[in-house]
This record gives sequence, structure tokens and C-alpha cells, in this order.
Amino acid sequence: MKPALLFILIASFAMANAQPTSYGDFKLADQEIVYQAIFQKENISYAELEKYYAKNKSFSGIKMNADEMTFEVKDLTVDYLKFQFSQVETPLILQTGKFSGQASVSVKDGRYRVTFRKIMVTGEIGYKSIKEKEPLTGLCSKSNGTQLSQEWMKPNTFGLLAMAFADNFELKTTDDDW
Repeated sequence: MKPALLFILIASFAMANAQPTSYGDFKLADQEIVYQAIFQKENISYAELEKYYAKNKSFSGIKMNADEMTFEVKDLTVDYLKFQFSQVETPLILQTGKFSGQASVSVKDGRYRVTFRKIMVTGEIGYKSIKEKEPLTGLCSKSNGTQLSQEWMKPNTFGLLAMAFADNFELKTTDDDW
């Protein structure tokens, strides 16, 4: 009985001290925060994605390789009201922040994967005004980018940021013929 109890205590202690490295569509990879999401869309093509992304003012320099599309993301903002978050419950950096970086898209079997790397941010965080682009990793992680900060692992922080990114990266089909 005592060995079983000891095992349970050790296992729960280890789980409590586990270092979180992902939250939703965000993960730490090589000490960098990366947003990666997979979107389902039957018969999706690079041409369709390129046409859609070209309309987004925050996306530029769209390039096609053999099996991947890449582009720059500049000054993407979070419309927290669109996702029904109040100003009070939205962190200041998401209210004022502009997010930039490099995106890549791969298409496979009725779905496509968006990877957003080298995410940089400008904005206000209360105690600091970020005028020059600064890596998001430094704000949302600790221990030199090996562990996510608990402050960011919340629905109104990473959750809201993921919704804003998905809103821009996910292909929306609208029926204009009515």
C-alpha cells in the first residue's frame, strides 16, 4: 500500500511541476513561440489561398514553392470586440498590439496548415511601451523560451490571440450571389 501511495505522490508532483510548452495552437519550438493551426477545406488549392490572402492588407510578398506558400505578416491587430471580449478582460498588449512575422501554408488532403513564426509585436503592456518590434517569445515565455508564462495561458490571452490569427488565416467562403 505504501509503495502505491508513494508512486501516486511522486507522479502528481511531477505533473504539477511539468513545464508547459504549448497552449491551443501556440507552442514553443526551438525557444520561439509558434502559432500553428490546421483548417479543414475540401478541394483547397494554393491558387485559392493565394487569391484570398492577397486581399488581406496585413499580408505581403506571397511566394509559392513546390509544396508551400510563404508570406510576410505585418501589423496584424486583434479585434477583441468581434470575439465578444470586453476591454476590461482583454490584456493591454492585445488591445494595442500589432503582430508581425513570417507565415507558411501547406496544403494536404482537404486541409491546410498555417505556421506563423518569428512573431514580433509592438504595443503597450502597462509597464512598458514597445515602440520597436520585439519578439513575442520574450513576453509570453520564461526560462529563455523553454516554458510558457502562466499569464499568457488563458482564454483571454493566447485564446483570443489564436482567434484573431485564425480569423485572418482561415479561408472564408462568402456567398455574394443572392
